[in-house]
Amino acid sequence: MSDSQQKIRLLVVDDIVETRNNLINLLYFEKDIEVIGSATSGLEGIETAKKLQPDIVLMDINMPDMDGITATERIKQNLPNIAVIMMSVQGEQDYLRRAMRAGASEFLVKPFSGDELISSIRHVYSSEVSRRRFPTAAAYPVAGTPSADGGSQEELGKVISIFSPKGGVGRTVIISNLAVAVKQISKKRVALVDGSLFFGDVSMMLDVRPVKTISDLQGRADQLDAQLLNDVMMSHSSQVRVLLAPPKPDQAELITADEITRILQELRRNFDYVFVDTFPSLKDETQLAILDTSDTILTIMTLEMPAIKDIRLFLEVAEILEYSRDKIVLILNRVDSKHGLKIESIESTIQHPVAATIPSSGITVTLSINQGTPLVLDDPNNPFSKGIEAIAHRIIDQTLNERADKAVVKNGASTPKRGLFGLFGGKK
Repeated sequence: MSDSQQKIRLLVVDDIVETRNNLINLLYFEKDIEVIGSATSGLEGIETAKKLQPDIVLMDINMPDMDGITATERIKQNLPNIAVIMMSVQGEQDYLRRAMRAGASEFLVKPFSGDELISSIRHVYSSEVSRRRFPTAAAYPVAGTPSADGGSQEELGKVISIFSPKGGVGRTVIISNLAVAVKQISKKRVALVDGSLFFGDVSMMLDVRPVKTISDLQGRADQLDAQLLNDVMMSHSSQVRVLLAPPKPDQAELITADEITRILQELRRNFDYVFVDTFPSLKDETQLAILDTSDTILTIMTLEMPAIKDIRLFLEVAEILEYSRDKIVLILNRVDSKHGLKIESIESTIQHPVAATIPSSGITVTLSINQGTPLVLDDPNNPFSKGIEAIAHRIIDQTLNERADKAVVKNGASTPKRGLFGLFGGKK
């Protein structure tokens, strides 16, 4: 029986009989979920988990004899393949952080709906299955940590943002799929940041519940380290780690440009690739901070006159900002749209080369967005997926080339400068 056919085996741990029964009843008619047992305390939950070996433990946080956080720590220490979803009537950030540090995969605030519960269970199970299939992040050294030969991993990760001065060109769907593709191909540590702070859509694109967001880092720039980032980042089933946008626009206003810069710098030290979504504005200081910090800005446009005009104006602004020509990588989306303009004419108009193209897949891409499943995972042979995969390979190859160049320079030789334009070269 395949993973998709297996039932998700669940253990419910809660000291209140009525709550346990309600949870069991909520899940009774779900064909892919089976409640295999229940327990009334933390200690009993640990023993029952050892005996029944469930896939997921649904754990209340406040219980007699041993609270859910301590019980979760014990379970994760002794039974690391069992995932834990924590439940609590308290939704304060301190409870959430303590739960995540203990090893909980998700945190549900009571009362929650049946749909929220079922979605959470399926998401956690899917993430756990992927974790077993693919190498874990721990298998890859963090930049700046000692290597196996006693040396130091000096390489910092690449920050790659995506920008367009015009909305509706597919920016978020491209960066979400690209982050997943790079993760699948490279097996390296990949982070995705939703830098569209006011109206971010990455959580919807990847079907990741915004239990924790970048707002949890607001005002804590001086405390930033790998552990704090790990506490607030969510995991997608592909093993891409995601830092989501604030749940409400008023919370976005509290995040400063300096905080964004420091967050990206810390991510650079802990991930090989950091992909960042943005929104179409150069007036907001946080967006400028993202673009300034980026090694590469994937600039998206479509084959329409308004989009071309806006790109030409952005290139003028980029020159004023003293961005190098190689930093701006122009990508055409929906290149096979009917009645579009010729690529050669666009390059002549804007005086900037087109680095790569992505075919249009119309309704297929729309369906993947509505389902919250990246098309590169759901349909890797789709033309859109192939276009994303080609760009992912080029980004990975460029990183390898740069490191090889550095190794040559370290040995005293000189190497030619190779930016992303040298890599992307033609329109493949």
